[in-house]
Amino acid sequence: MAQFPYLYFQTGADDAVAIPVAAIDGIDIASTAMTITATHNFSQYKAVLTVTAAQEELALKALIQLINQGPHSDGLIVVADDENSSYFHAGVTACAALSVDVTHAS
Repeated sequence: MAQFPYLYFQTGADDAVAIPVAAIDGIDIASTAMTITATHNFSQYKAVLTVTAAQEELALKALIQLINQGPHSDGLIVVADDENSSYFHAGVTACAALSVDVTHAS
């Protein structure tokens, strides 16, 4: 049975979040960073990844391909897991920050 995929992020501090792919509002790349924002159930999620310089665009393209690749049989796409040093792309080196704004209304 196909699952609705979630993106999984975990920092080295054991903070973790799974964000539904369908809730993604945008993905922004900047110098050595990729920021993924999503709104789900009136909460806004933000995951900031550390990316090797000059790898930001390649990492963005790889993430989009991974999301669209499917089927995702277990429903979970590990994007960045600092605890297990597992990243979807070699240019991603850390999950720098996670935030959830539960007062956000869309």
